[in-house]
Amino acid sequence: MNHSNYNISLISLTIILFFALTKFSLSMQENYSVFAKLPLLGEVEVQKIKTNFTLVDDRVRYSYYVSPTKIVNFFDDKISSGFILGKLDNNNIITEEYFFRTEKEDFKREIQFQYLDGLIEEVNIEPRYDSSKISNVSDVMIQESIDPVSMFYLITDFEYIKDCNKTIKVYDGKRRYDLLLSEPIENNFSYACTLTHQKIAGYKPEKIAENKLYVSDLIFIKNNNQLYEFNEVSLRNNNTELIIRKNSQ
Repeated sequence: MNHSNYNISLISLTIILFFALTKFSLSMQENYSVFAKLPLLGEVEVQKIKTNFTLVDDRVRYSYYVSPTKIVNFFDDKISSGFILGKLDNNNIITEEYFFRTEKEDFKREIQFQYLDGLIEEVNIEPRYDSSKISNVSDVMIQESIDPVSMFYLITDFEYIKDCNKTIKVYDGKRRYDLLLSEPIENNFSYACTLTHQKIAGYKPEKIAENKLYVSDLIFIKNNNQLYEFNEVSLRNNNTELIIRKNSQ
């Protein structure tokens, strides 16, 4: 993902609560920071992420808001927001709708996916991307994928990522890429996976032919209850490294 791709990036919680016979509601908020790792300067906070997760019976809404810190003016200063809607089934979210909006001065883009039986069925993008110089993302590639917010939910769920042997197929409205989890490393305090980002389609043909893999880390740490909890994920692209880190409560 370039800077705009990772905006999404944004963001998620692990909910393992479900009451089948009684009406139940829950609302939880979390804050994250996005850091750019820069030569000489080290880590510089470039974005703030606020999320809200609500659960009523088995209905889920997960919304987020991403804003720039304006500490550095060369970074992507768009404001992004959106949500996923779905249902909770055996502690897993089955996404039914994804919505993403990004805004900057006089520009706005909105992306919406409708799911059917867990698969992307309909895609609406306004305004559409110029696809004349990038490789085609086929209908099959889109249907077999998930949106970036559902992806973030999965990689922050320890029960899902444990063993680090997953391939997650993602479509963001323009690009199709895979995230490959591998090589678990565990000690007394943390659990880490290697996270490999592979371009599949929606990029310039020379980038696809290059087949360059970007390798980074997904890290969980033990909380006070001795359970693994998402701590941070780093995302590398060319010479830029972004780190999404959960803020301490």
